[in-house]
Amino acid sequence: MALYLDIDIDYFINPIIKESRANHRPLDDRSYYINDPYQLFSIIKHKEIALGQKRYIFTNHMQSHLRWWLNGKSDNTIIHIDAHSDLYGNPRVDLSKLERLGCQNFLWHSIREGLISEIYWVFPDKALDLTDNNIVMSMFTVDQIKNYYLKDNILNIEINCLLPGGQPKNILYHLLKATDLPLFNQKAEIITVATSPEFIPRQADPLVTSVGRYLNLETSMLENILQQHLDMKTIDEE
Repeated sequence: MALYLDIDIDYFINPIIKESRANHRPLDDRSYYINDPYQLFSIIKHKEIALGQKRYIFTNHMQSHLRWWLNGKSDNTIIHIDAHSDLYGNPRVDLSKLERLGCQNFLWHSIREGLISEIYWVFPDKALDLTDNNIVMSMFTVDQIKNYYLKDNILNIEINCLLPGGQPKNILYHLLKATDLPLFNQKAEIITVATSPEFIPRQADPLVTSVGRYLNLETSMLENILQQHLDMKTIDEE
């Protein structure tokens, strides 16, 4: 059991881009506010989350699943910092027949394979109103929900799951803002960063360098990611 820190760069973009087209960049057709990552990394430090040495950056968020699987540990806790939940496309308790692995559902696949037992979804400030009773039912079916309650600005949900072979498992799922994270006093053994170019406009690409600087990622690694971004067309190009 370990703590993993998982960051999607679309967390820093406002307004949030809700839909995407595969392998295409969104249009720069509106004014976006690009948040400085400094505040997030200051909060992470304040919450006593140390940064381990296994650090990865990639464009497709489902690569996080691969890194966790290769690490070979079960029942890990994930701090998932993202504009999107990535728990989409599964209305069933039984996880034996999930849709094909993708960036939209890789957390379900990680649960199915026993990699996760607890998730903290850190969403952007003002993205959700946790007092809205419709949030839980918009994310899960009645059968999937064992219990939920709001306490200390954290929406806590216990999710019913059946793993392959019929093994029951309850996943602890917490929705919260970064400032409401508990004190962990623990090292994040793996740090994964997804750049998700389909969900960030080109004007936000400098975030790759900024986040890379806070994590001391190699310059060549960041340059490779930025070149991949540059090679992608926008959705109005064919």
